[in-house]
This record gives sequence, structure tokens and C-alpha cells, in this order.
Amino acid sequence: MNTDHATEDRRILARCTVCQVEHRADCKTVHVHIGHTNLRLTMAAFLSLCATLLETAHAATAGAVHAAAHRAVS
Repeated sequence: MNTDHATEDRRILARCTVCQVEHRADCKTVHVHIGHTNLRLTMAAFLSLCATLLETAHAATAGAVHAAAHRAVS
């Protein structure tokens, strides 16, 4: 992960085995680290990304539930 900023300027918002999300006070951005990929986003862009991913997760989950129900009936 990128450590080019002082640690007191960053706050880890969340982390899991796949990613880590940090808020950087010094540059007013949110950094999303996924493996070797790092996204540096404004808060507005980060929230838009979250909304899109959440919408996608709902659609994927609904599709999976529908497909499983269809297989169970067949």
C-alpha cells in the first residue's frame, strides 16, 4: 500500500482481505486500495462509486436468487 503520506493525515475507514479504504485529510481524498490497484477519489466520486457498487450487488444478488429459484422449480 502507498505510504507516501504521513500516517496522522490518514484514517482507515474500513478494510477486509480484498481492500482497504482510507480518508486522507491532507489532500481531502478517499484512497481505495485493491491489491496492487489504488484509486484516489474525491469524496463525491467515492460516494458515487459506492452507490454504483451497491446497486450492482443488489442486481447480482437478485439475479442469483431468481436463478436459484428457477432451478429449484425446474
